[in-house]
Amino acid sequence: MITLECDNRVLTTTAKYSYLTTNYSSGVSVFSVLNSTDSIWKENAFLLVGNFGSEDTEILQILSIDYNNGEITTSTNTLFAHPESTRVTILPYSQVRFFYTTTTTYNTDNPLTDYINLQTSDWFTIYGDESHSTGYGWYVFYNPVTNISSQPSNAIPYAGFDSDTTENILSDFFSMLNNKELTLVTREDALSWASEAYGRIRNKLNITNTEFTASALGTISILADTIEYDLPSNFDHLISLSSGLDTTDPGGWAGNKNKIEFISLANAYTYTGSVPRYYLRGFKIGILPTPSTATVYHYMYLKSAKRLSLNTDEVELPNGGENIIKDFMLYRVFQKLQNSIYKEYKTSFDDGLNQMIISSIKRDAGLASWGMAPGTNV
Repeated sequence: MITLECDNRVLTTTAKYSYLTTNYSSGVSVFSVLNSTDSIWKENAFLLVGNFGSEDTEILQILSIDYNNGEITTSTNTLFAHPESTRVTILPYSQVRFFYTTTTTYNTDNPLTDYINLQTSDWFTIYGDESHSTGYGWYVFYNPVTNISSQPSNAIPYAGFDSDTTENILSDFFSMLNNKELTLVTREDALSWASEAYGRIRNKLNITNTEFTASALGTISILADTIEYDLPSNFDHLISLSSGLDTTDPGGWAGNKNKIEFISLANAYTYTGSVPRYYLRGFKIGILPTPSTATVYHYMYLKSAKRLSLNTDEVELPNGGENIIKDFMLYRVFQKLQNSIYKEYKTSFDDGLNQMIISSIKRDAGLASWGMAPGTNV
């Protein structure tokens, strides 16, 4: 059986919230919250009383609001007692529905469930699919009052996530935190820290190793009377630009006679020479002098790190690079929680990154084979 998990906590990330003003027993439907006269409280809205993952957390629907007395009446009685200062969060959705597809393209042709209530006693609402062993799962949140659904989740592969994917990095990271720490860290926090670490590592690798983050050989279609051309969104540094391929070269690369040299932007607009030069301006590459005929240029570049957002995103790092990312994430979380242990994880991250840089000074023809340059110890 494949278990699909919907992370309930994403609904509270940017949601409005307040706190109960006094203690309430179970079985009540009228209570007061701080700032209950605020316009954020609307009839038919859903309230999360407590935090996802607690046994006594529940979702209630607002029936009416007495702004004069600052009281909220819900459509059903509370199932649990709630003490003063319990957090009350306005939810945009109260239900979820799971779907199945055979490919990574989302569609609603194969629903696995009806719209089911969120499981408030856990961080996740869980569904077990006993009918499929391959393919992809999805979920959408749903508001039964407005009949509005959220955007679909990322695809959940039934084959599982590879160790270097965002999902596994986040899962391992959250497993290292205790329950109290987990309540203070959101998935958005974790994604931000993972992306920051990934960017730092890739920037270091781009400086020391031009092979690992290099792009495939690409082409730029040069047009007559057009100076500037768009570069890819993941462009970092240009490795080589050639005006053509030399078919007499066994390697396929153009000879030095066709290599185009760089000119600084400061000197580009005063350039009057006839030998082609290129300059960079943001995500644009400029060719000087202005091309007079159409042709094709070939280039390779170093790729920048993409932002990790989908749970299937893979980090492109030497073996074990995802572990360094988790060290950096732990450094950030303990820094946020003002726990002095964060210094240890920053040291661990720096040490791991330095080891990766040393081992990537040179590598042989094997993709995963890394070694120290012969002259390193001289």
